[in-house]
Amino acid sequence: MAKKKDPSITFLNKFGYNVVKLPRVGIEPMDLIGKDETTQWLGRLSSVWKSSVPEPLPSPPHTAASVNGQKSDELDLSFGIKILANALAAFGATMPSLDVAYNRARKVQFAYTNVTSTVVAPLDAGNYLASGTLNTNNPVVQHYFENEDCQAFLILDVLKSDSITVTATDSSGVQVGVDIPAIQATVGANVTVKSNNASNSSITYTGSSPVTFAFMVDEIQFDGAKWSLSGAAPSGGLAFAVPAAGGTGAPAPAAPILLGTGCRVNLR
Repeated sequence: MAKKKDPSITFLNKFGYNVVKLPRVGIEPMDLIGKDETTQWLGRLSSVWKSSVPEPLPSPPHTAASVNGQKSDELDLSFGIKILANALAAFGATMPSLDVAYNRARKVQFAYTNVTSTVVAPLDAGNYLASGTLNTNNPVVQHYFENEDCQAFLILDVLKSDSITVTATDSSGVQVGVDIPAIQATVGANVTVKSNNASNSSITYTGSSPVTFAFMVDEIQFDGAKWSLSGAAPSGGLAFAVPAAGGTGAPAPAAPILLGTGCRVNLR
């Protein structure tokens, strides 16, 4: 039997974005992720790429109208609880167990609110890449660019939010209420829980500060003499997780990656 696809890593693809499996602060434009057998956050491009032009600064945060308040498809409860638990942990909740509170639900639907986008324009990233040198002594660089199956991706756009709304339904699509006092007791004081309707079927969870929950990259290729940059479609294969000591805060340190001659690098 074929393994059931996991929509928790693809539910933002229809909006043009890839999923951060464990939302975190500290994931920003001009960060790199690498892909071999897994996909992982690697750190800042500037830590391994030295350019004669300044690193481009991201835009100020602006409302991401294409995603803000947009509802996901209805997801099976098992996948939905995973997304919700990861978001709440990022907002500062104690590791929540929400199965009891949602025991009447069979499906859930999500909407991130207060969503902002922070962007570095591809042209600015291209100028930075056109005038630089690579630390080819880095063992991570050697791994990713001496193996044809390895890829790297440059993040150019991130979505941040401090709020997620969840609507619960039964197997027939009828909205069902959840136990708000039980949820508030479970998530702790760092996350506020607010009902949006009399039936308590639509709940908004709000943290104290925004976290990065989605991103875009561009694909880049280097033929040994020049760079080329192009778009790349979002997919579940680009979703990644960043473990963090203590559960919240900036991503844990990871080995940086460099862009070298003869390598194929994906940025999106």
